[in-house]
Amino acid sequence: MVKNSGAGYLLVVLSAFLFAAGGNAVKVLFGLGYSPLVLAQLRIGFAFAWLFVILLAVRPRLLRVDRRELPALTVFGTIGLAGVQLSYYLTIARINIAVALLVQYLGLVAVTAFERFHRQQAVRAQVWGALAMVLTGAFFAVGAYQPALLRVNLPGVMLGLVAAGFFAFYVLRASTLTRRLNTWTLLVYGFGAGSIMWGVFDLVSGTALPPSWRIWVVMALVGLIGTLTAHGLFVWALRTIRPSSAGIVSTAEPVFAGLIAFLILGDQLQPLQVAGAAVIVAGIIIVQAGSADAAVTAPPIQ
Repeated sequence: MVKNSGAGYLLVVLSAFLFAAGGNAVKVLFGLGYSPLVLAQLRIGFAFAWLFVILLAVRPRLLRVDRRELPALTVFGTIGLAGVQLSYYLTIARINIAVALLVQYLGLVAVTAFERFHRQQAVRAQVWGALAMVLTGAFFAVGAYQPALLRVNLPGVMLGLVAAGFFAFYVLRASTLTRRLNTWTLLVYGFGAGSIMWGVFDLVSGTALPPSWRIWVVMALVGLIGTLTAHGLFVWALRTIRPSSAGIVSTAEPVFAGLIAFLILGDQLQPLQVAGAAVIVAGIIIVQAGSADAAVTAPPIQ
């Protein structure tokens, strides 16, 4: 049976909004001098803790998984979830957040190409056009056109491309695993594996976690809303729409991020940023218009 792909698009839009909200909260903490690496692992760690406790109390059977799935889940958690966070946060430690986000979105080209040439699925010109539109719109929406941001920082750009690769891997791997695993089972093991990886990283690097309880409270909320719920909605959507389409719609994140920063943080939006946001929205509408081609057969509810 094929579920209504429109519901999948709505889930991705909601996911993008939550990612944007969490990103703005973390952006404030960056400004206060907190390490990107520390905040990245707190997001993953709290997401795992929340989900584990919730499943243990409500649906403990989802914590059980075939041992043969453990290697795949470990790879998904360390490379897919934690890898994206680590590489992205290392990138923004070297280049502007706006440029880092834009470079990461280049991973969508790899996702679409993989879908077309490896999975042998037809990708209409409409999708390629929408992809070009959202990438162009993102360039302007995040303000990457500003002269100060166009100065190339080679190590930062290279790390950004690594983050793009991890992002593509996360989207494609999640779309495969969600065909045979419950969304929350996939994420609890993924977040768990990522948390273990971060623990090893701390031991090797000597990274210390922040002592302030206020930061722990903020990151607990970010872990629940901007990480666990956001990832959950996105992965759930992959059960009904293709990775390429889901990735294109996820570029609504900088639109929401800019709007939240404008309404709550008082950031100013330049005309080109507003125009870029409009182009992103147009691209999302175009890819959604071809939703019948983007739909996939939904797996059985577990």
